[in-house]
Amino acid sequence: MKLKKAMAVTLAAAMSLNLLAGCGNEGKPSSGSGQNSSSNKEESGQDGNGSGEGGMLDSVSFPLAETMTFTAVSGMNGDYTMTDNIAMQKALSDANIQIDFTNVLHSELNEKLSTMINGNNYPDIFYKSCVDADKYGKQGILIPLEDLIRKYAPNLTALLDERDGWQYITASDGHVYGLPQVDLPGVNRPAYWINKRWMDNLDLKEPTSFEELYEVLKAFKEQDANGNGDPDDEIPLFCNSWLNPFSLLQYADFPNTGKEGIIDGEMRYVPATEEYKEFLAYATQLYQEGLMYKDSFTVSHDEQAPMGQSGDVLGSFFDAGAFLTVGRDHDEEYIALTPWDDCLDLSSGISGGTLAISDVCEHPEVVIAWADRFYTEEGGILAWMGVEGETYQYNEEGDWEWILGKGHGDDITTVRASSALQGGGQGHPSVQPRAWMESMSSNVDPDEVYLNQQRLKLIEHGQVPWPKLTYTDEQQKEMSTISADINPYVDEFMAKVVTGEMDLEENWDEYIKTLGDMKLDRLEAIYKEAYDAAMSR
Repeated sequence: MKLKKAMAVTLAAAMSLNLLAGCGNEGKPSSGSGQNSSSNKEESGQDGNGSGEGGMLDSVSFPLAETMTFTAVSGMNGDYTMTDNIAMQKALSDANIQIDFTNVLHSELNEKLSTMINGNNYPDIFYKSCVDADKYGKQGILIPLEDLIRKYAPNLTALLDERDGWQYITASDGHVYGLPQVDLPGVNRPAYWINKRWMDNLDLKEPTSFEELYEVLKAFKEQDANGNGDPDDEIPLFCNSWLNPFSLLQYADFPNTGKEGIIDGEMRYVPATEEYKEFLAYATQLYQEGLMYKDSFTVSHDEQAPMGQSGDVLGSFFDAGAFLTVGRDHDEEYIALTPWDDCLDLSSGISGGTLAISDVCEHPEVVIAWADRFYTEEGGILAWMGVEGETYQYNEEGDWEWILGKGHGDDITTVRASSALQGGGQGHPSVQPRAWMESMSSNVDPDEVYLNQQRLKLIEHGQVPWPKLTYTDEQQKEMSTISADINPYVDEFMAKVVTGEMDLEENWDEYIKTLGDMKLDRLEAIYKEAYDAAMSR
């Protein structure tokens, strides 16, 4: 049916779920690590590592015969830094490396990095700092890493080759400027969570089409789904300005994270298609019948959790995990809606820019070889779970669980933030270990285990990710200019139609004409050029 395809393509299309200013390097003073690395060039030779072209070592083995010291800036949340992180300490100690971290709150990171780069006083390494690799790589501040990875990082090379992952970390100029975090392929968008307990109360089955979803939401509204005797306090579908109604389109045929999508094998700007029009009619029906939250276009995402935890009122919503909205005591009452016809597009699981190296680093090969450890199962466990016996342990069933109340935190959030490299909310150079998904014990964190189960369910119904779309600087400028006019207009039209302020049929032709006047044809042409180039690689 056309509507299924409309939802498929559009769900992600409207759901668009870096950082600095730089300068050249002329006259740049050497960093502290430059002096240390320079002296270690000869000392490392005592370990059997000969110097190759440009002073780089032909091979690197750990632990180093003599300590090497590097400088780094790292993003942080709260009081937890890489300097005091037990997993980082172990990784450095095992390699006989020292990194002098400048730890900066993420809220202050943009300003700090700008000051460093403008003042020619930046470090050897940008770690978990979201530095704009594309921008500063082209300026020569960050060095290309692809050759270093292939020579000094066999574990990462194997992962990228196996997953066809190079495209996801390659900048528009063809170089790699940052190491990736390599997770399982997965849903890189919030899932659609639906209240299984309410469905059981009303003897309803999980919907497998948009028609069935409508019937479930209608029953939630009309049949006192929460069973408290008040038939008017249920909110069948809670949406907000961060996740508007069309985030349903994450269940789509090859959607992207913006408003472009594949329809009948052709790249299109989805809000200008007949499929999108049909979906607007569906969303309008939900809203007009009171099945969608009345303030969907004005409420912020920050208001979602207070609403979800105020009582038994939400029938469905969007979030990365149900517990983030309804709390840990009620998250198992919700299931992630199973995608229909295996049409959910998966993210590659590969995100770049977690570790970048600047041009002042005299031994980038040592940094790359050291980071390569984190792309093994053992190294991934260190990055994600910390140190065995300190932050996690295995139980009698062979499952692992967090260690709480023994020096690294009294709750899971604190242990993860203070003692595992994953803490802090930013990507980190590593591979997600199999143990994370497959053998986490529910004794300590049943909510995480449940979320993992739901994620794996979604992955099973996924399709191959899109190729990475790369745009030239000129194309990006054009897209930015055109989108600045088109996107707000599309969002305004959507809100007016769905809320009933404007009639869809009466205004659709004028809407399409206005998009044309805003140079929609050129925007779609750029999308197609990038998509065709990616498919031909």
